[in-house]
Amino acid sequence: MNRNLRLLVVAASLLLGACAALSGKHGSFAVYAPRLDAAVPHATQAPIDWQLLIDTPRASTALDTNHIAVMPGPDLIEVYPEARWRDPAPSMLRSLIVQGFDQDGRIRGVSALESGLNGDYSLAFELRDFQIEITDGSARAAIRLTVKLFDRRSNRIVASRTFAEEAPAAGTDVASAVVAFGAAINHLVPQLVDWTVDAGEANEHSRATGAKP
Repeated sequence: MNRNLRLLVVAASLLLGACAALSGKHGSFAVYAPRLDAAVPHATQAPIDWQLLIDTPRASTALDTNHIAVMPGPDLIEVYPEARWRDPAPSMLRSLIVQGFDQDGRIRGVSALESGLNGDYSLAFELRDFQIEITDGSARAAIRLTVKLFDRRSNRIVASRTFAEEAPAAGTDVASAVVAFGAAINHLVPQLVDWTVDAGEANEHSRATGAKP
């Protein structure tokens, strides 16, 4: 399997009496965790002194769960009955984003917001979509989220952007779905890291020069 699409199966065949929304049956399921590729650190750029805290994305109750969501139609959300994410989707995505910043290496201090550490900036997210979408028999992983960069020193939002990433799945089965999620995540996270660095540095320049952002 391509390195960009590697997946770690954390546990398989866990015998839990979990409700399976598609089949209504009880039984075993596998637990999946998409992997983030190791990024090449930006060695040519001096490390950034400001620190960043990353909040857990807010999401609807349909997405804030370990279930892997699938939309077989535009107005219907179901789940794969024999599979789970390692953590609820928002928490899992937050962990991958923190990992993306750590691998990038430009910002010296990055941690989760609930760590209790101080930070100059924080990232807030609204996770709008994190599901497989099936249209005319073709499936794709879709991740859409709105991001806000918050300057904690001035108590204001300095930048915001909506990110949307889709990746085709080879089929509608759960294995193909998770591979597609891995591809979408590995495209989205580096874009998010670059945007945050650029927006934060632009705001730092504005603070230093007294210019309006």
